Amino acid sequence: MSFILRSPALSKLPRTLNSSIKTPFRQLNSTSLPPIQNRPKRNMSSKTSKPAAVDTSLQGSPTGAAASFASSHSSDHPLKLYGGWFCPFVQRVWITLAEKNIPHQYIEINPYHKAPEFLALNPRGLVPTLAVPTVTDPKTGKVKEVKPLYESLVLCEYLDEAYADPNQYGERLLPQEDAYERARCRLWIDHISSRIVPSFYRFIQHTPDKAYTIEEIRAEFHGHLKAFAKEMLSCLSYPGPFFLGNKFSLVDIMLAPWAKRLFLIDHYKPGGVGIPSTKEQRGEDEEVWKRWEEWYNAVVQRESVKKTWSDDEQYVGAYKRYAEDTTQSEVGKATRSGRSLP
Repeated sequence: MSFILRSPALSKLPRTLNSSIKTPFRQLNSTSLPPIQNRPKRNMSSKTSKPAAVDTSLQGSPTGAAASFASSHSSDHPLKLYGGWFCPFVQRVWITLAEKNIPHQYIEINPYHKAPEFLALNPRGLVPTLAVPTVTDPKTGKVKEVKPLYESLVLCEYLDEAYADPNQYGERLLPQEDAYERARCRLWIDHISSRIVPSFYRFIQHTPDKAYTIEEIRAEFHGHLKAFAKEMLSCLSYPGPFFLGNKFSLVDIMLAPWAKRLFLIDHYKPGGVGIPSTKEQRGEDEEVWKRWEEWYNAVVQRESVKKTWSDDEQYVGAYKRYAEDTTQSEVGKATRSGRSLP
């Protein structure tokens, strides 16, 4: 999946990629916001808000650890990742690049002022987009041809296959010696992409006027998480903490960005994510939820996940319109209309 960014008229686009990166949206005034843990939860009105116009309040560049990581990969490089700091599909690819320590250039795309150079590479305006050098002059070493790739899972698998030297890029992110295990990983990647992720958006976009209650979507979301945790519990050869035991894999990467964003449901929705935290609350699901908690704690503390994460406050601002169900992102509109995610 990818995140589709709609752009204004091309005549209003900046002339260079650099100018688009340096022209931020209206900055969030984080000093005016109390700490997340002390801030009252939002109570969404039963009156439905109309879908909002373009949200120009989005912070225009990564902050915190992600800003440092982006800065360290800002120099020109043949392999370029075009992304947006706020997008979980972009973070999937960014985590993969960080995990394998692949040299690249990161280019932040302003979703409302996309440069012509980017649109020439990908007219649909999709992020993440990877500019892949495909032809290099053997004499000069200069790149002669670049081709685009998109769709987050495709990009992650491409990077894992194209940068496969274990001495330089570490272990592969999917099992290579066992075809069955590789297929099993892909089955659970599909579970994440077709069940957990859509359910996350149905949850955060819930408003009182929906045909389903928040208790119903919470139960649905829990069911998908428990299925994932039960699969990990059933594999005795992989005792934890990750899907493949001690090996951090593509399965973990596919879900990590949404694991990091679970706090947004706690922030915006009455009752929050609602995962039971005590033995009494968990009942017969005690071991299942313990395995989920083990996975969650390990993933959110993974270095590649932390270094591709901006300050929490920025996500609170960025996801406000999801919580109100007024976002005009393609993911938000697909969720609102009951369609599959783009």
